[in-house]
Amino acid sequence: MGATSESYGFHGSGLWAVILGGSSGFGLATARRLARAGLHIAIGHRDSPAILESRLAPQFASIREHGVELLTHNGNLAEDDERAALMEAIERRAGRGGVHLFLHSIAAGSCKLVTEAPPDGRRREALETLSGVLRDQGAAVSAEALRRAVDTAFHERGCDALYTLAESRIPYAEEMLSDDDLARTIALMGYDYLLWGRELLARGLLAKAARLVALTSQGSEIAWRGYAAVSAAKATLEAVCRAMAVELGPHGVHAYLVQAGITDTPAGNAIPNFDLMKAQARLRNPLGRLTTTEDVAEAIYALALPFFNWAHGAVIRVDGGEAVAGSES
Repeated sequence: MGATSESYGFHGSGLWAVILGGSSGFGLATARRLARAGLHIAIGHRDSPAILESRLAPQFASIREHGVELLTHNGNLAEDDERAALMEAIERRAGRGGVHLFLHSIAAGSCKLVTEAPPDGRRREALETLSGVLRDQGAAVSAEALRRAVDTAFHERGCDALYTLAESRIPYAEEMLSDDDLARTIALMGYDYLLWGRELLARGLLAKAARLVALTSQGSEIAWRGYAAVSAAKATLEAVCRAMAVELGPHGVHAYLVQAGITDTPAGNAIPNFDLMKAQARLRNPLGRLTTTEDVAEAIYALALPFFNWAHGAVIRVDGGEAVAGSES
């Protein structure tokens, strides 16, 4: 039998994966998957001491159980001294040519409205219309009672089909999107991927045929309320990935983006109306469920393999068909 992606590993190679934003969500799932495959792991993250002790210490211990080295750096990677400290630690531990995969998974965007939204009366009108129809049929149910019933059925009974009438439990921020919010989001979630990739290359830390990976979303090309800054960052990210493919490719470096489907992560649940978005995605997805962090981690692992080497500069969808499904079935 020939080698399979599952049978292929990096044990004994001495190679490393560097993961920014590796303490939760896609980053942590990928760290676990790549450690299982034998890559040493360097994680940059920002978490409180309490979270580090209660939640992350067991996760980090489980990574080490795969017999790999684990380097962690807890700090604000938007600050120059923290970035330099992590880069120097990677240089000491991985050494020249030691980094096989770099994953940028920092989720530090501002999910705020561009301007104050006008009242949306469509939900209220729909419930009032339904109340009137029921009254005409002899069932006197007020619009307020219907509202409570819909919200209970949606949030507590899992009736996803009611997402157009349910009220989100993830409201918009009171503050409007500021210039600083926009600039910081585009910097950290847009072109920071390029800056780290370029620096790793300049220091000679990237292995032959190294992989640089970052995470985009469907929000790069469609608009969701409260997602303007992140959407702008994702569009920027896709532009810089194309530039990296062209300019870093001659150095033997592969650049990719993974477009994950709607996934139940801490970062996702900070997006206004994300509970409604998850319900819509479950109905719309041909495979009938949300994307998981493990789905995405498996895809990134596949990108790390020598068999996957000719999709340079590509945006790779990992969403079970969510993006191509026009409406819920």
